[in-house]
Amino acid sequence: MSEMANASTSRAQQAGQTAKQEASATAGQAREGAGEVVGTATDQVRAVTGEARAQAGAMAGDLRTRVTEEAESQARRGAQVMRQWADDLSGLADGADTDSPAKSLVTQAADRGHRAADYLDTRGVGGLVGDLQDFARRRPGAFLGGAVLAGFAVGRLAKAGGKADGSGSNPSAQPRTSGPQSLPGDAAPPGLPGHGEA
Repeated sequence: MSEMANASTSRAQQAGQTAKQEASATAGQAREGAGEVVGTATDQVRAVTGEARAQAGAMAGDLRTRVTEEAESQARRGAQVMRQWADDLSGLADGADTDSPAKSLVTQAADRGHRAADYLDTRGVGGLVGDLQDFARRRPGAFLGGAVLAGFAVGRLAKAGGKADGSGSNPSAQPRTSGPQSLPGDAAPPGLPGHGEA
């Protein structure tokens, strides 16, 4: 009877050890499988990230190329317009009297316009930007002063353009009066309506 108990115990121990070995093998396989899944996922994330970086770089390069092409196209158009203005000024100078003091000024303006158009055609936007950067490095004060004056001039032109097309003032906001208007006594010259009227 004790032999049977010993045999049962022995079989139970063997079954327990076999179960432990199988469980250990299964856990090892599960770990290996999880490691492979994690490795594959990491590789895929790296591949997707690399591809996204490559596509972002390609898009940035494409955008840079488009902006450069558009700027060059605008520079060519600007050179054509400037050349047309210079040609018009040359025509005015050719039609002016030889002893006219304005003729030399118009001729100089036409020559400068032609030179500026040639410069834009030859150097393009890249050359213009490079020359501006060189000038700003050599003479920062003059560059800043010129930028301020250019900004002021553009602002004045924009303001004048707004007034010319009617967007700069509100006509309904101006007072409306009917009949003759009187001016202060010192504002109108003698002999005109409104002089000395109160």
